[in-house]
Amino acid sequence: MSNEKEKDINNMEQPVEAEQPEELSTIFSDPAVKHDKVKKPQLLKKALLGVVAVALVAAITVALVLTVPVLTDDSSSNADQEVRMMSEDLFSGVNKVVLTRNDATIEFCTHKVESQNSSGESETKTQWRLANIDTSLTNQSVIDNSVKSYMEQTYSRIISEDKNDGNDYGFDKPYYKVDFYKEGSEEVYLSLIIGNKSPELSGRYATTSLDNKVYYLRDYGFTHYEKTELSFAAVESVNAITADSSVNNDYFSSGTLVSCEKLVLSGKNLGDTYTVGVKEVDNITVFNSYHITAPVSRSANDENIGNIVALFSEGISADACYSFTTTDYDMKKFGLDNPDFSATIYVGDTTRTFSASLQSDGNYAVYCPDNKTIMKVAASALTPATYTKKEIYNSFLFIESITSANKLTLSSGGESLSFDISTKYDEESKSDVLSKVHFGKTELTLKNFQNYYSFILGITAASYDTVDTSSLTPETVLTIHHKDGSQPTKVEYFKVSSGRYQVETNGTPMGLISSSNHSYIVKYAKNVAENKTYNQR
Repeated sequence: MSNEKEKDINNMEQPVEAEQPEELSTIFSDPAVKHDKVKKPQLLKKALLGVVAVALVAAITVALVLTVPVLTDDSSSNADQEVRMMSEDLFSGVNKVVLTRNDATIEFCTHKVESQNSSGESETKTQWRLANIDTSLTNQSVIDNSVKSYMEQTYSRIISEDKNDGNDYGFDKPYYKVDFYKEGSEEVYLSLIIGNKSPELSGRYATTSLDNKVYYLRDYGFTHYEKTELSFAAVESVNAITADSSVNNDYFSSGTLVSCEKLVLSGKNLGDTYTVGVKEVDNITVFNSYHITAPVSRSANDENIGNIVALFSEGISADACYSFTTTDYDMKKFGLDNPDFSATIYVGDTTRTFSASLQSDGNYAVYCPDNKTIMKVAASALTPATYTKKEIYNSFLFIESITSANKLTLSSGGESLSFDISTKYDEESKSDVLSKVHFGKTELTLKNFQNYYSFILGITAASYDTVDTSSLTPETVLTIHHKDGSQPTKVEYFKVSSGRYQVETNGTPMGLISSSNHSYIVKYAKNVAENKTYNQR
């Protein structure tokens, strides 16, 4: 390929000094030439060369006429200027437009719409719509812009005055074809035909059914031709729950949802249906806000439950639409008949639900019964949809403040250790604080006891797998007696393997811990009872 062919299309027709052709032109470029150095000839030789040069010029001119499509004045002098292919008056009375490409056919038609003008008077307007699609599900401006772009298609130059000049422009099997119909006729009135890509440039050849010209369209003008029907969808979202007269303002702060009465979570990722509520335990100070009440009773992960509440507080914004319909077929197609994740929130009298399933394109198909379509939501906007029970469980095996207790008892291996706890109200912190701890008659160092309690409280589950312990006896039992006289909290440790103990709080399996952690619970309690540093080995 000569260097002349690589120049910008706008600079192809440069004046040249020599007229000796180096190679034949293409339909985009003039013949390339070279500048030969010539010695000063004698008069006779000069005359002969002049005759030869005239003959060569004539031959080249004939060759150009026969092999290169003529560039019109419009294309040569206004190469940078985009010119409309079809005049506006051609589209008077057009009421149907059909876009056809190898993978789809999209049909637009006009319909009458009643509206009010600025004076409040009723008037009838004509608007474009997608055929066979409910207009309430589509974005009118996107439809209008696409139909307008077909009608106002521009070109940057004319390649040929004759589309049948022997070159293969791809018009027999067009890449895109737009047919225009006039009202009252089923015959195509006008066609815009876009064919092959240029072998040298990135644009495409185009023509119309009303003329024989071959136009060159630049490569940036095909966005509207690639749209699918779903590209015209009015994108729905899961709307945020806001404070108004229909909801209980106790769940809001400055008009923003910060809590809820209840969450019901389910889906393949969770493997079960979980009910989560605000933790309410009379007179017992607890460290977390949410509690799982079914199918087990245990503390929930406040941060992650908060992330789920935030989806309803902030709303879930969709990027696009997967389906205009939500039939059983659609729900099954996108995995929403058995979703990866589903959440229902209860806020006073308001209930809202959404379900989500991950798709092969890395986004989520999301269904909300309040909406008419299946939404397409970016995975980054829906992190809670990946949660398993590990993410909704609080990793602590029991979780309450020692200031709610008046006694802590540890029984293990036939031995029992009992610590008496005293608290007092602190005016500065406006809460109860630990004041004294006794083992029998011995007053223990408060900080050492607090460190031990923090240690056993901080032991988290290595696994949430559970074992049937109905035939087993716990090796160790930790009992927290409450100063308000309410039911004690009983934490039991069952040996289920050589390296694992199952922890059950008030009869509920909470998870498995290592045997070393179990040993430390017993050993460190003995250290504290002897007033040694709790973790002394």
